[in-house]
Amino acid sequence: MNATLKRIESGEEIDLAAVSIIGRSPECQVVVADPRVSRRHAMIRKQDGGLYLFDLGSFNGSYLNGARVTAARKLNTGDILTFAEHEFQFEQAGESGVDTSAEDMGGSTIALIRSTPVIIIVSDIKGFTRLSEEIDADSLAQVIGRWYSDCEEIIANEGGTVDKFIGDSVLAYWTTVDEESLVAAMRTAEALKTSTEKIYQERPDIFEQTNQRFEIGVALHTGKVAYGGMSQGEFTLVGDPVNLAFRLESLTREVSHDVLMSGDFARALPNSQKYSTGLGVHKVKGRAQGVEVFAVTSFPE
Repeated sequence: MNATLKRIESGEEIDLAAVSIIGRSPECQVVVADPRVSRRHAMIRKQDGGLYLFDLGSFNGSYLNGARVTAARKLNTGDILTFAEHEFQFEQAGESGVDTSAEDMGGSTIALIRSTPVIIIVSDIKGFTRLSEEIDADSLAQVIGRWYSDCEEIIANEGGTVDKFIGDSVLAYWTTVDEESLVAAMRTAEALKTSTEKIYQERPDIFEQTNQRFEIGVALHTGKVAYGGMSQGEFTLVGDPVNLAFRLESLTREVSHDVLMSGDFARALPNSQKYSTGLGVHKVKGRAQGVEVFAVTSFPE
């Protein structure tokens, strides 16, 4: 999938990568040198078979075809993106010349799917429905966009990969299950929690509209998944371990612990008892057998 942004004021065409950050920082893939544009203003990210526009908590907002972006929006050819009056036209061509995610056999393309053990982390914003009802759309977009941005940076810094954002949740993974990656996943969970607390403290003007804090649940799990090109140009995870990780995250509300690890994760992590306490076996939706659950009580330095 080849895609570009055409800067309407100059005609410049900018190739988009799997993740492209838009902002006034020179480090951004799409630089908009205007003080009204935030340093990391917006993000275009490949997921679910397309390219999506996310606002990253910018002060002045990101606009798609004249409407402010308050949630992830899928882009279509001809769409106009506006950042502080700077307009860009989105164009998406056909298939790229080389698709490294698939093998061509006899004129047809077969996706290259690998079965591999991975570490999975799922994080979800608690009480998001209530937040969306009590906070105006523009303010909510700033909060969620900032959270998206922090997730991308934190996970990348710890060597993980964001698989996708799904509304108010994020799915990420590490493809090596060893002590280093397990510890990195633990540090990621701690950093994600710290990020939400910082966002909450920095924006009292937004959160004073509700009595609810800005908090997340986090689940850590390991398992063998199908990994590869599930659709043209998109890599993702599929398998029961992914479903279980989401179920485990939902359990954080019931057991009153923000970060949970599965028994599989606990057994893989050396000295896991140093960082967790057992909560026994719990039933989760969609599974006949119970799941061994541990609450994370401390994090590796």
